[in-house]
This record gives sequence, C-alpha cells and structure tokens, in this order.
Amino acid sequence: MQIKIITKSYNYVFILIFFFSLYSIAEAQYLRDKTNYINLDNYYPTDFEITEHYNNYKTYSLTYNNIFGIPEVEVKFKNNSSPLHFDFGNSKNIIITSELQNLVEYNFIDTSFTYHPDGSIRDKVLEIIIPYFNVFDKDYYNEESALVDWNTFSTNPFNGLIGLKYLTDKSFTLDNESKQLIISSESIAEKIDSNKAVIIDLLNFAYHPYGIHFVGEINNKKRIFYFDTGKSHTALNRDLFPNEKILTDKSGSFYDGKVNISFGKINFDIEYPRVKSLKRNIENNYEMGIEIGIDILKYFLISVDRTNNKNTMIIHIDE
Repeated sequence: MQIKIITKSYNYVFILIFFFSLYSIAEAQYLRDKTNYINLDNYYPTDFEITEHYNNYKTYSLTYNNIFGIPEVEVKFKNNSSPLHFDFGNSKNIIITSELQNLVEYNFIDTSFTYHPDGSIRDKVLEIIIPYFNVFDKDYYNEESALVDWNTFSTNPFNGLIGLKYLTDKSFTLDNESKQLIISSESIAEKIDSNKAVIIDLLNFAYHPYGIHFVGEINNKKRIFYFDTGKSHTALNRDLFPNEKILTDKSGSFYDGKVNISFGKINFDIEYPRVKSLKRNIENNYEMGIEIGIDILKYFLISVDRTNNKNTMIIHIDE
C-alpha cells in the first residue's frame, strides 16, 4: 500500500511538472512576444483631414494583403497588374520577385547580387529590363529592375517592392488608417501648422538617396533613425547594448530591458526591443540607432515633402 501511494504521488508530481512546463512554453513561446510599445497610441490625429493641406492632389488606395501589415500599391504591367510592397527601404528601382516571374514581361541582362545595408552580399539576383509599367499614373519604359527570390527579403511570399524613387519631387502622405496614399506636386510643408505637427529635416545619404533618415534620441543620446515601411518589426542597433543583456531564440535577438525613443514631440518606450546589426555605409557623427518598421509607423500619419529640393518629414499630431 505504501509503495502504491508513493508511486501515485510521483505520478502527480510528474503531471504537475509536465503541465507547468507546457504553460511556461505557451506563455513565452517566442522572445518577440515580450516586446511591448508604451505610449504609442496617442499620436494619430483625431478630427483631421490631410487633404485640406493640399491644393492639387491624387489619392491612391493601399492594400495590406500580407501578414506583416506592409502597405501595398497597385502597379500595372503590360499584361496585368499586381500589388507591390510600398517600401521606404527600397533604395533603387522597382524589384519583382519569383512570384511574378511567369506573369510579368521582362528581358534578362545579367546576374548580380543584392546587398545588406552594411554592404555585405545578401543574395544573387537577376538584372532585368521591364519594358513597361505604370505606377502613380505615370508610365515607365525599359526600366532597369531586379528579379529576386521572394525569400531573399521575407519569410512569406510577396510580389515585389517599389520605393520612394518614384515620388521624387513630390509631396506625399501615407495614411495607414484610411488605407490611402495622397500625392501632390505642390509643397505641403509650407501649409502645416507647426503646433499640430512634428517637422523634421531629413538626412541625405548616397547609399540610400530616397531613404527616410534623421537624428532622434535613444535614452537621451542622439542617434540616426531610419523609417522603413518594408520592415515588419522595429529593431535597435545591437551595438548599443551590453552582450550580457541580449537574449536570442529563433524569433530573433532582444534587449532584456526598456529603452526610451524620442524625436520632436514624439516620446515613447519599448520594452524588450528587438536588436540586430544596423551597420550602414554612411558618414555621420552619430551611430545608427533604430530601424523603425511598420509595427510602429502604423501609429503615425506621415507626410514627406521633396518638392523644390526640400527633404522634410511631417508627422501630424493633435495640438
């Protein structure tokens, strides 16, 4: 009888340990689940109509038919049209992926490589010419492009990327809430009430002439910030944190702590932020600090003015 009771007790203990282990795994299956943004949901303006600040403009519908929430714009090709990611991080021409390889007409030129921002090789690509496409109501002929495997840039299939090169000399507003992109040939910066906006002068870097770079603060230290709508997850520069505070699993690497992010009137915290190498081929007095992806950018109403040699970003807020 005593042996049976002891055996039964051990069984209960084993079952409890087993279910506790399952609970612990389920509660924090991935480190990324611990990331938390604090005081971010107060910045999208209420009772605000962005088009009132434009005289002549066109509005384009955005779709978000991907698991990452990345905005997509419709691009018309010779025989069809497809939604491509609207990617602030695309530093060159239009890119199509293997998803469109048999759907879009193109001419092969050569084989080359695509690179990480630090200049290291990311993957092999095909250099191609696209005979025709139309985006934002403008026709492009014989545009140099690249054909890449979709998993070079993503964990899920997507059609391609189109970036800010095609909005040179324009003002535009990315309105994720209303799923619209507003574009104008006229300046918006000159018509903005500074009490209802954060106005930021953008930096110019040769490696990414169309990119959204500027100086902000991380824990009260000046760093370079980078806005990238093509990134699903925000990441801070791993070099800013001690190695013993970095934890890693298959979802990425994370800083075991909280950081403060600020630029202009914008101020918020990130608990357990994702970190990675953010080396860039740039010359500046400040280190790269943060690459802000769509997981944070969706909380802001953002305009960029590049008319008449301007390079200004406006984040619209309530007064």
